[in-house]
Amino acid sequence: MFLEIALGIALGTFSGLLPGIHANTVASILTSLPIEPSVLFYILVATMGAHLVVQFFPSIFFSIPDDTVALSVLPGHRMALEGRGKEAIIVCLSSLFGAFFLALLAFPVATEFFPLAYKMIKPHIAFLLVLASIILIWTESEFKKAIAASFVFLLTGAIGIATFIGQINEPLFPAFAGLFAASGILLSFGASKPPPKQKEVTTNFDYAAYIIVGAIFGMLSDLLPGIAAPAQIAVFASLLLPVAEPRKFLALVSAIASAHTVFAFAALVTIGKAREGTIAMINEVYPITSQNVPIALGILLVSIGVSSIILTQLAKHAQRFLQNSKMLNLLVIIYLVFSVWLISGPLGMLLFAVCTAAGVLPPLLGIRRTHLMGIIIVPSILASI
Repeated sequence: MFLEIALGIALGTFSGLLPGIHANTVASILTSLPIEPSVLFYILVATMGAHLVVQFFPSIFFSIPDDTVALSVLPGHRMALEGRGKEAIIVCLSSLFGAFFLALLAFPVATEFFPLAYKMIKPHIAFLLVLASIILIWTESEFKKAIAASFVFLLTGAIGIATFIGQINEPLFPAFAGLFAASGILLSFGASKPPPKQKEVTTNFDYAAYIIVGAIFGMLSDLLPGIAAPAQIAVFASLLLPVAEPRKFLALVSAIASAHTVFAFAALVTIGKAREGTIAMINEVYPITSQNVPIALGILLVSIGVSSIILTQLAKHAQRFLQNSKMLNLLVIIYLVFSVWLISGPLGMLLFAVCTAAGVLPPLLGIRRTHLMGIIIVPSILASI
């Protein structure tokens, strides 16, 4: 058991550090191998926990996010550019743990709430997704930016439809690698400001309310398809709880990510909907039931705890990475191109190139990156009609 958990933590750390590689990618590879289902259960749950934590390192220090935390790029990387990257890590970790324990306390409530709530909203999912999309677009600060956001949302929606119709292996890998990783790297090459020295700082724990709200929205996010990414849910939450500081937005995104992962297990055992790809793949080879969910949550807690130590150690050496960030970014681009070709083939490369071009639009147009999630939301709307 301990060996399997350690291997999962190592794989989750690897996937968290490398943009474009998600825990889902690791799961899809491992589930295709002749591995004992119970062993896979331990490895993949631990992989989820480690990825959940370590993914914040490239997001904060290199502005290269996993799709899960794409919206945290600006606040987190902005803090790193101010020399407060280590403070950002503290905020993320404290929020992850805070929301995790709140989610554990609320888990029995969620198992009763999900079946009732899902029965009520299931006939109206398409309408709710359209309404949520309109709200996301309408919350842009200016009318012209809302128009630009609509264009990006519909463009990526069209890409999403074409992607799911086409015969591409692991289509979300080249799509998200282009939208959020390669596009961010290309834009970062234009930066001429040298990386500042990262300060040894502490932070005020004045974001408890954001952790609580994040935990609640993390639970609600497991009811709807397409709008389950914590970065998206944070936009809705910020309508109720204004976010004026980068720290508080980071706390919100981290809390949502943590709670969403915990409640995804509740959603699976109660309404049969796994809102996490890794959980869905585990369930295919080793059915997740109310009897083994406590074991899964225990593995998740151990993995998050160990990975937090790994992340704090990485943060201590962040300055060394920052000094060579352009070379590292170039290597990551080469790695992404090679991986997309290997995993998804020529059609995957085409999708990767198109999504990279689409991914640079939000920063250039001055709108939020969350509109790129049209690639998931639009197909989900059509599938729900």
